[in-house]
Amino acid sequence: MGELWLRAWTLQFVALTTLVHVADGSLLPLETERLRASVGGYAVMNCHLDFPFGNEIPYHLQWDKDGETIFSWYSGEGEPQVADRWGGRVRRVGGHGLGGGSVNVSAVRETDAGLYRCRVTFPNRTPPARNNGTFYYLDVDGGNLIVTPPMNVTVLEGERAELECLPKSPEWVVQWYREGMPIEALPELALRSELAINGSLVLRHTISTDLGEYECRISAPDGQMQSASGFLDVQYKAKVVYSPKERFLPYGKSASLDCHFSANPPLTNLRWEKDGFLFDPYNVLGVFYSRNGSLLFNRVDESHEGLYSCTPYNSLGSEGPSAGVRVRVQRPPAIAARPQPLYLVRLGATVNLPCTVATEPYYALPSIRWAKKDGSELPEGRYSLMEGNLTINDVQEEDRGVYICTVSNEADELAVETELLIENVPPRAPYNLTALASFESIHLSWVPGHNGVDVEYNVWYRERSESEWRTMKILSRGVTDATLVGLRSATDYELRVLSQDYIGDGLFSKPIFVRTLDPELREDESETMFAAAVTESATSTGVFIGTSGAVAGEGGPGELAVNVRLIEEGALVRWSREPSESARCTLRWYDAGEPMHRLLATVSTLQDYVLVSEVEEGASYWARVQCANAQGGAALHVPEYTRLRGVAVGSAAAALLLAALAAALCLARRRLRPHSHDKRTR
Repeated sequence: MGELWLRAWTLQFVALTTLVHVADGSLLPLETERLRASVGGYAVMNCHLDFPFGNEIPYHLQWDKDGETIFSWYSGEGEPQVADRWGGRVRRVGGHGLGGGSVNVSAVRETDAGLYRCRVTFPNRTPPARNNGTFYYLDVDGGNLIVTPPMNVTVLEGERAELECLPKSPEWVVQWYREGMPIEALPELALRSELAINGSLVLRHTISTDLGEYECRISAPDGQMQSASGFLDVQYKAKVVYSPKERFLPYGKSASLDCHFSANPPLTNLRWEKDGFLFDPYNVLGVFYSRNGSLLFNRVDESHEGLYSCTPYNSLGSEGPSAGVRVRVQRPPAIAARPQPLYLVRLGATVNLPCTVATEPYYALPSIRWAKKDGSELPEGRYSLMEGNLTINDVQEEDRGVYICTVSNEADELAVETELLIENVPPRAPYNLTALASFESIHLSWVPGHNGVDVEYNVWYRERSESEWRTMKILSRGVTDATLVGLRSATDYELRVLSQDYIGDGLFSKPIFVRTLDPELREDESETMFAAAVTESATSTGVFIGTSGAVAGEGGPGELAVNVRLIEEGALVRWSREPSESARCTLRWYDAGEPMHRLLATVSTLQDYVLVSEVEEGASYWARVQCANAQGGAALHVPEYTRLRGVAVGSAAAALLLAALAAALCLARRRLRPHSHDKRTR
């Protein structure tokens, strides 16, 4: 009678958010929590356990749905009792924030909607119940296409398996996927499966590899689609999947002998036999079991040779022992001559890296192989191997690195490393120097002898009649031209270029001899005289003299934005040009202090800047730049820093003098004040 009353009362409770629970004659209000899940999804229902005095005692956990028991478990027992319709879908769960009585309802169906209650009782205690229990109301969404989603299924290997997926309309399309792949795309599985009329997937004969997740997708004519998944667990007896015919163990070293098996449920026991008799590691000195059942030999010796086999077991039994594995004990390889840890060689030299093995009577020679640690190939055509020794001829920069010599036989493998370094190689000397001379300047360009971008250059130059050298450092890396200004006209100069990098100085280039132009040869102030010299590109140095003027083209020249500013090294002239332009630009540097703007230097470059290293204080200059049909100019006035410094020094001296006079007046006034005071007191 009480049970019928409880069911009727539960149906009226659906619309309530609180309920009243009768226990021990007292009314206790309990809140109902609403949960929402979709068809094919899951719902976790939390249930905390309240033990007397906080100490766990034997208890009974029960979950009801609309008054019907769907899950029952007694603490201390193994498997819980689950109602038939809920089999495989209701399981206990734990984790952060979850109580000891929490459950997870998976593969949710439309019929799972309703009121759930968690009840905990204590059979060995009076009273048997406490303030335990939680109420949940589950709403099920998304059941517009699937009526019955697939649920987890467990079968034995060889049995028939069926995964349900019932659509609301038999006309809708049902498709099955295994781990994202259509069943039709898996020929081996497609031959053993079929699609039932109700949409279920049927596997007529299951095998161990069928284990995995299966997804059902239902499509309606209006384009709607819904999917749900279930897991197929195929259980089988423990069996051996691989067994080698022969295994070599290294004498005097530790080793292991593995049993390659597969088991579902998991392995419970593993048995070893040697030469047809039970082999128990607990009775053999120096042999142990590992966690996965492998045999561990602490120190291998000849007594461990023999024919071994293993037999795995799980809760379902065993498929039988493995094939026999012949275990042989062999001496591990030993290196007689090993390479040094480090070799330092010069470019073009030959280096020999030894790696020979010790020979053992009655045993085959181990194999030897060399390789680079970074995976790159050995220098093809420049190395040779003889009795394990690696010889590299004509060593190049790319040969640097770590080399590994590996010695192996059937029992073991040894590896030794050595590093090959190349001695510091300074950058090569620049070559093909080309000079373009004017009256008081020389523009020099060269071809770098080193491909690196971190190379710096210094230009050394002197008058041929003098022994003192002057230098000009190129501030920008990778620049291969420079302009020397402030030279004497009609004078012979010797020029060299020195390359440098982070290692140090390289070699000087071959010298080039250039003579600046003679002012007496100037015919017209509006024209620019120039001379050019080239070295290493012909049998002799050629010098020519000519004039340069504006380049005429179709239409007038375009405007070119030119900017000149003072920096610590001199005057930096920059201009704007398109990155795609490759035409050479010409800079003409004039003395703007003279009425006719006397030309001081002419520079031709492929860059968009030129550094004029020597400028005079108080002077005015004019820069004219021409690039193809575009040209422009800018002026520069250098302040008189010496005059400004003199004015500053004079001002400072005057300030100091005034301060000294003020201090003297203050001292005199202090000395006069006591004297006048004495007169008044008399």
